[in-house]
This record gives sequence, structure tokens and C-alpha cells, in this order.
Amino acid sequence: ATKLNRQLKDAIASDPSFNPGAFLDGAKMAYEMIVTAFADGDRKTLKNLLSREVYEGFSNAISEREARNEQVRASFVGIDSAQITAAEINKNDLHVTTRFVSQIVSTTYDAAGKVIDGDPEQVAEVTDIWTFARDIRSRDPNWELVATESEG
Repeated sequence: ATKLNRQLKDAIASDPSFNPGAFLDGAKMAYEMIVTAFADGDRKTLKNLLSREVYEGFSNAISEREARNEQVRASFVGIDSAQITAAEINKNDLHVTTRFVSQIVSTTYDAAGKVIDGDPEQVAEVTDIWTFARDIRSRDPNWELVATESEG
């Protein structure tokens, strides 16, 4: 068995409600919601989906953007692939790391409406490695985004 297979078996053993397929469906929805909310500067949505540390990072980035009067317009084209790359039990938390490859059109405009980053006509392929966690003792089925990194 691969390392990931063993990790998934251990995850299910310690959290019988964990279902990798259902997890991925939820993770894809969360990914799209978070990417869109971040572009829109929608802190309320982000607060419900992110751990405190990750939220602070996202919120600071939004504040910096607001201070410069910049706007991001992002449209989500779709997720090409989402796969679990690791599942680890950390004390009472199950951490599941997922690699997303998605197609996103993202453009940043300055205060005058000039494009300063991205291209409104160009679909970019984005690879993100995100780690979600939930407390396996909790009745709350919701996951929180606890770590993000980008690839490439």
C-alpha cells in the first residue's frame, strides 16, 4: 500500500465519518468559494471557512489591496483536478492536504481602472496545495482551511 493509502486508512479508523470522495466534493466547493471571496474582498465568507491564522493572512492582503484602491476581478472557469495528497492525524485534528489544479481568469486593476496584474482575456492554470482540518471529536462536520501554498 502507498503511504497515502495507509494515511487514508488511519484517517478513517480515527474518524469513521471521513469519506475521501465526499471530502473532495466539499473541498472543491470550498476552494471555489474561498478563491472568489478573496477576490471580492468578502471577509465574512472567508471567516467561516478559514482558520484564524489563514484568515489573518487573507484579510491583510485584502486590506493592502483596499489601501491601494486596487480591485481584483476573478472568474472561476473550473477545477481540472483535485486530489488528496496527504491525510494526517495531529492530536485531535485530521489534516487533509489537497492539490487543486484550476483554471481562473484573474485581473487586478489600479484605482484608475488600469490592468496592473493578470489579463482579463487570459485563462491561467493555477496549482494550489491546501490543507483542511477538522476536530475529529467535534460533532461539527465542517472543515477549515489551515494552510495554503502555491506551486509553480
